[in-house]
Amino acid sequence: MCSDNYPKSESRETNSCVSQIDTEVQQIFTEIYSGNQWGDPDSRSGPGSSVFRTRLIRPALAQLFKKLGLRSVLDVPCGDFNWMRLVEMSGILYTGADVVPEIVERNTELHSNECRRFVHLNMIADPLPSADLILCRDGLVHLSFSDIASTLRRMRSSGATYLLLTTFDAHLSNLDIATGEWRPLNVLLPPLAFPPPISKIWDGPRPDSTYSDKMLVLYEVADLPTA
Repeated sequence: MCSDNYPKSESRETNSCVSQIDTEVQQIFTEIYSGNQWGDPDSRSGPGSSVFRTRLIRPALAQLFKKLGLRSVLDVPCGDFNWMRLVEMSGILYTGADVVPEIVERNTELHSNECRRFVHLNMIADPLPSADLILCRDGLVHLSFSDIASTLRRMRSSGATYLLLTTFDAHLSNLDIATGEWRPLNVLLPPLAFPPPISKIWDGPRPDSTYSDKMLVLYEVADLPTA
């Protein structure tokens, strides 16, 4: 059974060392989710999580997972699982993680099974469960530079082999933001300064034809910059 093979991870509810910053991040994204502040009728995780907007990347993800021979995937932040539920992941242990407790509770009730679980954690501050690949679609684009650096440290120390994350390939500069806001992020540029990726999956454009350079890019975690 798949559930017997899940790596053990510490529950945030049993961790008494949750920082004030950690609580603030949870509150920010809980308010966004609860108030549907991204205003999408299909998904409270935002328009990028609609079934229509993900129609091209879903089969591409399934093909990549098969090509890499993955046994486990950590999806963080997983959001409301609106589109990822439609990705073919037979035989893969899936862990969806999110900082919003309501999301985790609802996903667990509706979508968990012996090969699929959901956990409550903050990727900025908490240890990440071990997995062959970390999927971080539309995650870092909502974080400040300092919180991105903290998240990447967590990812590097998780034991994952691969990281698949969002970038905007033609974007010419990266701006700092307050965590909870949004901006396009090009991972090749400072302060991230990633090397060229192993492969790319096209993930754009928006319905208004903007951000046609949005992609998911694949890296080996061992190749990520450490600074």
